[in-house]
Amino acid sequence: MSLTAIRLAFAFFVLGILLGSSAAISLDGHGYEFTVAISEDAMDIADDQRLPFLNALRATLTSTSKMLFDATDNILYLQKVNILVPSSWISILSGVTPTSKHNYLNADMRIETTKNSNDPESLIESARSYSSKMCGQPGEYIIAPPQFFLDVNGATVAKYGDKAKVILHEFAHYRYGVHDEHGIPETYIDLGAKFPYTFLNPRGEWQLTGSNDSKIEGSYQNSMGGSCTYPNTPTETGDLSCRFIPDMTATTGPSSSLMFMPFLPTVSKFSDEKNHDRAAPNKQNYWCRNRSTKTVIKKNPDFNNLSPLANTTTTTPQFNYLVRASQAIYIVLDASNHTLPDNTVFNYIKTEIAQRMIPQLAANSPRSFVGIATMGGSVVTSNGRLGGYLTEIQSPVLVSTNEPILVNKLNGLTRSAGQGLLLEKAILDVGDILTEFTHLSGSIALLVKLNDITGVQQMNVECEATHLLNSRSARLVTFEFGSNNVLSRSTLMSGGTHFPADSTNYQTVFSSVINKALELVQESRYQNRRIQLVRDQFTTLASTPFRGFYTVDFMPSVIELHFFVPVSRTGDYEIYVNNTNGMTYTLSSSEHSQLYLSWDRKYKVHTFRLTPVSNAVTATYSVHTLGTDMAGYVEAIEVLGNTVPVYIGGGGQPKNRVVEVEVYTNGNSGLLNMAAVNEETSFLVYASVRKGFTVSRALRSAVAMIHGPTGNTDNISLRDDGLYPDLLEKDGIYSGFYRPPTTPSNGDYRISVRLDGYRRTNPLAPFKYSSSRSMPIDQTEDPSFNEGGSSTSFQRWYPYVAKLQVQAANFYEEKPLRIMDFRIDYSNPVNDQVTFHWTAPQNSYGKNDSVASYRLAYSSYPSDIIDDKGTIPTSAVVIMASDIIGGTLTPVTPYEAQTVTVRMPRVGPSPPTIYFTISSRSTTGFESYAAPMVYLTGSEPPPITTTTVPSTVTTTRTSTVTSTMPTSSTSMQTTRTTTTTPTTVPRTTSATTPLPSGAQRIGVSFYFNSLFSLLLIRAFAL
Repeated sequence: MSLTAIRLAFAFFVLGILLGSSAAISLDGHGYEFTVAISEDAMDIADDQRLPFLNALRATLTSTSKMLFDATDNILYLQKVNILVPSSWISILSGVTPTSKHNYLNADMRIETTKNSNDPESLIESARSYSSKMCGQPGEYIIAPPQFFLDVNGATVAKYGDKAKVILHEFAHYRYGVHDEHGIPETYIDLGAKFPYTFLNPRGEWQLTGSNDSKIEGSYQNSMGGSCTYPNTPTETGDLSCRFIPDMTATTGPSSSLMFMPFLPTVSKFSDEKNHDRAAPNKQNYWCRNRSTKTVIKKNPDFNNLSPLANTTTTTPQFNYLVRASQAIYIVLDASNHTLPDNTVFNYIKTEIAQRMIPQLAANSPRSFVGIATMGGSVVTSNGRLGGYLTEIQSPVLVSTNEPILVNKLNGLTRSAGQGLLLEKAILDVGDILTEFTHLSGSIALLVKLNDITGVQQMNVECEATHLLNSRSARLVTFEFGSNNVLSRSTLMSGGTHFPADSTNYQTVFSSVINKALELVQESRYQNRRIQLVRDQFTTLASTPFRGFYTVDFMPSVIELHFFVPVSRTGDYEIYVNNTNGMTYTLSSSEHSQLYLSWDRKYKVHTFRLTPVSNAVTATYSVHTLGTDMAGYVEAIEVLGNTVPVYIGGGGQPKNRVVEVEVYTNGNSGLLNMAAVNEETSFLVYASVRKGFTVSRALRSAVAMIHGPTGNTDNISLRDDGLYPDLLEKDGIYSGFYRPPTTPSNGDYRISVRLDGYRRTNPLAPFKYSSSRSMPIDQTEDPSFNEGGSSTSFQRWYPYVAKLQVQAANFYEEKPLRIMDFRIDYSNPVNDQVTFHWTAPQNSYGKNDSVASYRLAYSSYPSDIIDDKGTIPTSAVVIMASDIIGGTLTPVTPYEAQTVTVRMPRVGPSPPTIYFTISSRSTTGFESYAAPMVYLTGSEPPPITTTTVPSTVTTTRTSTVTSTMPTSSTSMQTTRTTTTTPTTVPRTTSATTPLPSGAQRIGVSFYFNSLFSLLLIRAFAL
């Protein structure tokens, strides 16, 4: 179940942000390194079940590795599996290694608790994967509850089939970007469903949506186990609860497909072009351009230059137990000398860190990672970090095994940075370095500032740097020498501690600094409790005050509002802040204070600290001026109380969760080659927004800020409307397209995200088709997903949450948008006419200009009109102007409906099926991918030299068998008219895949909804 519909991912920590780091999976030759992370809150695994669970997990992945090897024709398998265990499990294991590289955030598979003291009623049994990207692009992660592997009394196998094949199915979604090949029960093409449970196949017979290479034994059963009839159309009599239940005891059956019915004992292969049903209206055909799962999989770069291995190859993975590191501590020393030329203080501090702090960390917190750098000078370099400023960078290393390296590094530091101190750039670098440690229990950034800051004209207000640390769950501990203290506000904003010092007390003060850092390291469960709600620029006019809002997620909490007002303004403005109880506060209220100036001394900071009286409530604020226009900044932060539960991983009902966001880009492992011949080379951004098990079905706005390599920042809109590049409407995944400049053609891009929600009037409105997910063999639904939603509005700002390395932007070929709603509206066999309908695409994304032309291709053989790249071959037979008798193939304005009626004579006693697709060509000469294929039903295709077995199962029950009279059909909508006139269409190539033949039909249409799909979760708006 590829979660291209709904990613009900679950909390990483209450800050509500999962940074878009690349997944942990890597490939060495033929073998993958795969990481599994067990949630720290896996409370539903009893102490005596932990070892059995780990053994079951290892056994399952060992079998999955062998199955992957067989399914990829002896090419790939799991060579190494890292299992990241909770820190409380260390005592039952030996050889556990601390790690900072692998974490819950970037794990390939997450083991999440689905039942805990706060959610005793929530229990999800199925495994599932999450993928928001285009066909062929890797997904985000796989997630599964521990109960799935424990398989108590055989419950998992009885309900879902072989656990290893379930994981293999999800792995194919996750790594290769393929989709499910089954339909969704109780949905109909007639009612606009894209992936119906049954469809009218090219022979004019009703069959189950799927893809298999031989007969499947089984019977239709209702929820009570009795015989039943499934209605193929909304008007047909039948039982909507009716499902095809396969015979799990059958010793013969299909070998494919793993993306259709992986729980069948005989299934072990992915569908290929010999047995894939290109006509089936499923997700694989819709999003992967009517190509088989194996065709897409074999195009993955993992298969490049690899040949099959011997059958005797050992595929058992090497298993390693890991535990997450303790807090990371990053130490930055000021090495400039423009206001403190004497070296005495600098030498004393570095000696104290080397001789006292590092040894105590190694002894008392051996799982901590420690890093060191210097700051100073007036030059920004290209160190690869956000600020480009730190020097002498020592990346964080495990202190217990690297104590000598750290001490030697400190002893070798000198004050050689010269004049200048760009503090903001230094903190941006620190936040960037600590990104990979966000998952830890709160990192510590120890800044030692000995000189005055310089370059204030190059700086922003410091909230950008401070909020970067907040988003990384990091606290500042600052030592500031001299009278020009500027770090106190920023330190307090991060929840840290500020230590001012001078020449008379610096030794005593720095001793307190070390003690504080060591104290913070001992906090085993610190999580950053500061949620960044908003950071906005504002302009207020005398006639139009600036207005905004904030939302309280949890109680108890404190709301901090900071207004940056130019220092030149005196008493000609007023600020009004409302609490959740309606109380209004102003600059004269005791809740207001003005203690600080911004770093650049341009702004004074008005701070309001309010204690909300209720949660899930939105309150407002406004800035008024009586004088000239006034511009400034506003930021809002929610500081959670110590009694608010903090989670690392796990699911949860919405009432127990804050809004959480995950941000991803396309590309492979953080790299996007825009000149590659891959499935999707566009620069795409995705943001998944959820609250516990619910998703955000509506936002007032979602904006991604793209920070380019030259310092430019561009904003793009993220949408959840089902239009490219978004896959499904209202699934909580907001998607956007970015067109990078061609100069420079290579560079690193960073992404920040700003989200604005609003209150929905009906938060319990039904959720439109959720995604597939692991489904039991009997096709029942999991009631634990039928939960209500939250109606609270919200705002979030996430700085630099994802990054993407772009190559060859100057070679990017931007295709026109693919036509996704191509259909046959009408066919008349008497006068040989067919009418097609589609929505005119954009010539390029975001621009309302028309494409240059269309190609409407047709053939009796699907491979003649869609090749293995998903495009129309140059040799395809296309509709000519002389064939058009109504409408036009001349492109119209984007998003307008377009139709064309063509003459399509079919003569002879047995008219064959004819397939159609359409593509568009841009004004720059690039052709789009082919639209989802549609067809006129008919007889079997003309005989050819090479034949193959059919690919799906059809029904033959009296109630569902259609007339043998040919009809027209489409993968998007059932046609309205039957056809009766036969003919043939010349075949243009010598090799193809014929349609499923009658020899493959079985007495009953089987169901699937596969181990994965549907579940029609009721997910609701935030």
